[in-house]
Amino acid sequence: MSESQIQSQWERVGGEAAVKAVLDRFYEGVLGEPQLAGFFENVAVDDIKPHLAEVLEVVLGGPNARTDIDLAGYLTEAHSGLGVSESDYALTGQVLMDTLNEFDVPADIQETIAGALATVQPFVVAA
Repeated sequence: MSESQIQSQWERVGGEAAVKAVLDRFYEGVLGEPQLAGFFENVAVDDIKPHLAEVLEVVLGGPNARTDIDLAGYLTEAHSGLGVSESDYALTGQVLMDTLNEFDVPADIQETIAGALATVQPFVVAA
């Protein structure tokens, strides 16, 4: 297989349209969790989705992935003052992984996302 034929995980998962569908379902799941729904009481979820899509594009190697993004700073700022606990974070991650399973996302892509979740946890969970 030539280098031009090798697809990124972003492409393999279905690109922007697939990520949008996953995020729509993911946020339905998050909003359905009483432990998590309160974080979104004064927030328009549709305003948040593009930010998470952007992060996923970076993680999965999408063609428009920003190379100048400081994920640590970005996530710290986005979650500052929310008081996200380890339990909240774990449940959010579980909802995401369940959603990925629901969409039959390949195991290696799920592993990439799970690895990213572990890496960024310190920037989301309140100290």
